[in-house]
Amino acid sequence: MESLNSATPEFATELARIQLDMQIGQMPNPDRLRKVAQGIDAAVDDWENLLARLNLSNDFQTKEYYKLTQAHLASHGQSSEEICIMMRWQSQCMLAMAENRPPPFPPSEIDVMRLMNEAKAQQQEQQGSKKKNGPPSLNAMAAAEKITSTPFTGKEPAFQSDTVREEYEALCRDHSSLIEFGGSYATFDPMGKIAYLDELEKIEERWDVFFARFSLLGQLNQKFVKQCNAFLDSMGMTEEQFRELLKVTHDTMRKDAERERGLVV
Repeated sequence: MESLNSATPEFATELARIQLDMQIGQMPNPDRLRKVAQGIDAAVDDWENLLARLNLSNDFQTKEYYKLTQAHLASHGQSSEEICIMMRWQSQCMLAMAENRPPPFPPSEIDVMRLMNEAKAQQQEQQGSKKKNGPPSLNAMAAAEKITSTPFTGKEPAFQSDTVREEYEALCRDHSSLIEFGGSYATFDPMGKIAYLDELEKIEERWDVFFARFSLLGQLNQKFVKQCNAFLDSMGMTEEQFRELLKVTHDTMRKDAERERGLVV
């Protein structure tokens, strides 16, 4: 993941230079085209390998991240497979331009007209007053601040209450135990996976109540809030949209378990 993130700024810079050359009617530097094309191919290889590892992992949180990524793309009418095919085609087009050859035909799996219409709609939306609500931007994701802080510092006035402190400690303990137990999620039988998702929902509800109280008191760590908002902005989502996406993800995992149950029974 780090290699993908570190490569993104350089890709963005090189692509911007190529786009600028084309806008002013100048042929982009062939060496630059080859460099970007090779970088795209390498990034797609890394991305496909990463997704495969995420999907094949036994750990719940890892599989959840994979399903979340797929659900996010699906909400924009896309898939990781389609994106990889599109990026490889773009790489081939750049190599053809560098070698002064005709570009290859678009892959049969890609609906070029749909992509052009979506790009046009996004451009019109950006020019209007509406806030952009499209797929995540690579530039924005690369520039987004990582979430390194915690929602509470432990010095908030509310923690002076023994009841609040004990509730927080119990929540952290129960959540950590559930995460640890989910390390072998893929090995659970279908009913075990469904039961795990049920327990996860209960923990989420408890956290929602706890967070809501601190939010009303104005005692949430503002650095944490700022970092979370920056991350959500990089993904083109609001907090409500992320919650809905997470719900869709867990519903998908529940349906997967139900289908597995049907095969087992």
